[in-house]
Amino acid sequence: MLQEMNTEALTRAKGAFRRKAVAAVDLTYIPYYGRPSRLVVQGKYKLGTNRFHCYAAFRLVEMGRRYVVKSRPVTPLELCEKARIVEELIAEAKRQGVRIRLLLLDKGFYSGEVVKALKALRVKFLIVVPRNSRVKEAIMGYYRTGEGRVRRFALRKGGDRVEFNLTVHRLRRTKKDLKNILELYGAFATNLGPGKALEAWRWLPEEYRRRWGVETGFRVGKGFRTKTPSTDEEVREIYHQYAVVLENLWTLHNMGEARRRGLPLDRLRRPLVKVKEFSLDFGYFILAAYGPGPPWG
Repeated sequence: MLQEMNTEALTRAKGAFRRKAVAAVDLTYIPYYGRPSRLVVQGKYKLGTNRFHCYAAFRLVEMGRRYVVKSRPVTPLELCEKARIVEELIAEAKRQGVRIRLLLLDKGFYSGEVVKALKALRVKFLIVVPRNSRVKEAIMGYYRTGEGRVRRFALRKGGDRVEFNLTVHRLRRTKKDLKNILELYGAFATNLGPGKALEAWRWLPEEYRRRWGVETGFRVGKGFRTKTPSTDEEVREIYHQYAVVLENLWTLHNMGEARRRGLPLDRLRRPLVKVKEFSLDFGYFILAAYGPGPPWG
């Protein structure tokens, strides 16, 4: 039912996505305090646990038009098969009618398999590259000479060699409070040509520039997520998908408010309706429609 609701919400939003959109695939880790199970993954110790429920999501991240097309649980084994997860999410997005202008992925997706899969699908992408010794050398080379901002790079997996462009972008405007000059820059893997690779930085939503600049996450969904001590996987999955639906309804509500005020979505830097305000309106709507008791009573 929740998946059908989500599809219906996307159908109503399609008018806002006639052109190609910037999208993102990311992983969300929700702390878990129960016993291990097939859906519980191990991670870095955080908030009193190293066990998590992991979700992979495909999001539209255009200014004023944020939408979670699909969010699905990830098992421990699937964390080693991220290329397959990316392929599945892209296939679902295309089935929903989404046309991808540029796909953004965090450094957790940086691998030869993912790059190879995206190139085969002919999806334009930008993946954060971890700062290993080769990447640090490329960044410092650009910093010292101003050359090599876009260069050919490759990953090897077994006997395969996967080539792409490595592009260097400045993440911070000033050098204030820097511990290392490398913190000024980020490196990204892409299949865009040199000119488009440099231009792509302007396409990024503002929060993604901040997020990649300070290595932290951006999760509006936290505002809709239900906290529960339950370890029942079905209950937790229902709560997660319900949060996804609420987040998308909040997006639709903001889009409708922008139309009502005659404001272009591309220029909305912040939501017109805050999460708290939407939650109060949504609660009032439920009470007005069904009354204070359960709808089946």
